[in-house]
Amino acid sequence: MESVVKYLNRLTDMDWGWWPLLHLRPEKDEDIDNIVLLKITPVFGTFATLIALLSNLPPSVHLSIAVLLFCWVAFFVVYKFTFAAAWNKRARMLRGHDS
Repeated sequence: MESVVKYLNRLTDMDWGWWPLLHLRPEKDEDIDNIVLLKITPVFGTFATLIALLSNLPPSVHLSIAVLLFCWVAFFVVYKFTFAAAWNKRARMLRGHDS
């Protein structure tokens, strides 16, 4: 499990993964909280929506809205329990907390 955490943190340490929101990336000893996630979700969730809709052109308005909402929620939840969880584990360690 520790190797997965290290891998995920290696990815989130790369600037390109945060572009165009690099300014929102917290310091390594600060948590990625829900506020940060709410700020990045519209950008990355919309990007995921565009990719998803490419396979169903031309999409209806209702489908587009449904896919957009789904992608936003999915991005938030998946990121929170993977990348943010690994980041926050390292942040706690760097702050001197055990877990």
